[in-house]
Amino acid sequence: MRNLLMTAALLAAGTAEAAGPACATAEQARVVREAYGTTPHKATFMAAAELKLPESVVASALPAELAVGVPGSEFQQVWASLQGWDQATTLLRQGAHIFEIASRVPAGKMSERPGSKFFNLEHGTALNGHLRPDQVGAIYGVRLQGGEGPLRGLVFLDQQGQGAFSIFTGEGQNQPPAVVAQFEKTWALLTSLPRACPPL
Repeated sequence: MRNLLMTAALLAAGTAEAAGPACATAEQARVVREAYGTTPHKATFMAAAELKLPESVVASALPAELAVGVPGSEFQQVWASLQGWDQATTLLRQGAHIFEIASRVPAGKMSERPGSKFFNLEHGTALNGHLRPDQVGAIYGVRLQGGEGPLRGLVFLDQQGQGAFSIFTGEGQNQPPAVVAQFEKTWALLTSLPRACPPL
């Protein structure tokens, strides 16, 4: 079964390398910032659907206090920082379906198989799998004011600028101070790395 799943993932990922996700133009940024001018803020994938824009455009258009993006090439550094979070919820979307996996983020490492581009997650948590860092175009940290309270997390975008998956600390007013501090440590890392898009 595991070999079957890996084969399916390889076929889905494809082999072509794309140029990376699109960055917002000045006009797109105006539209996005108008949409985020009042609270509650929508998650970036929801705003992207409503505005009919790639999620990368929405994320790159947000003000610096709401989002910071880095290139997908920083994947391993960013992933390592997530292992310091005491709680996390991974959000996976497939069509109209949304899966939420509450689990600490496991460590991982690149496959040692010749030719493999998989980043294999360690077993031992509810979150498991095989990721393709080379297919990640950008990673955005977001600090939004959601309908149930602060929404803090990371959005992993594919090379076409669409959401691959997201990892959040949760949503709500009662997140433990330690969890907020752990997210802020990841946020500080993101701000120290090269930007996915030039500032607007």
